[in-house]
Amino acid sequence: MNDFVQEFNLLNPWFDNLPYEWSQLKDYGERVTFKKHEIIFSQNEVGSYLYIIESGRVRLFLISPSGEEKALSIIGKNGILGECSLNGDSSYATNAITASEVVLLRISKQSFIEFLSKQPQYIYQTIDLITKKYRLLCSQSLQLSYMKSLPRVCAAFIQLSIQYGEIVEEKQVKLTINFTHQELANLLGTTRVTIAKNIKWLEDQKYIVKKGKSYLIYNIDELAELANEKMLFP
Repeated sequence: MNDFVQEFNLLNPWFDNLPYEWSQLKDYGERVTFKKHEIIFSQNEVGSYLYIIESGRVRLFLISPSGEEKALSIIGKNGILGECSLNGDSSYATNAITASEVVLLRISKQSFIEFLSKQPQYIYQTIDLITKKYRLLCSQSLQLSYMKSLPRVCAAFIQLSIQYGEIVEEKQVKLTINFTHQELANLLGTTRVTIAKNIKWLEDQKYIVKKGKSYLIYNIDELAELANEKMLFP
């Protein structure tokens, strides 16, 4: 894996199987379950709870005043939801909707703060995830302002391969997660048509191929180098 691939991994919007441990929190909250495509909370809603993801994935996104959606990240196992409500404003900054069936540990804000005061070693992993999300938002802002659509699509495929990739042979990676053009468009802040056009170009140039419902990346290093070139789409 070359340096370009590692660089894209640092700004990966898919936070899954995070290296955090929350077992001692279980006495402070209650386990709740949600089916796929259920809203957990909405932006600007007064936040009473934080959530720890025990299984499944949750998508965080914003909705503009005109009703347009901008996806921010996908949070998986051991991730935290709703920590943005810990400040004085006490409202959620994003919407959270399940991307699969999920099991969550729901904890009141006061109980979470009490837990951290008694178990300060857990403060680090809380701050670590908040920092990761902040860096991601900075990266997304920069990409939307200055980066063309093709390298952003390439970066998304690289990030997916790191999180959900299965090595087929040297430098060849099969994505084990399915997604639609619209879902990728929402995440990258562009249109479905633009995503389809870029993916077709990558297929025509033999960077990727779709086999059944899954994508195969022929050479992960070459795709990373293409993304780094910040090419203009023809």
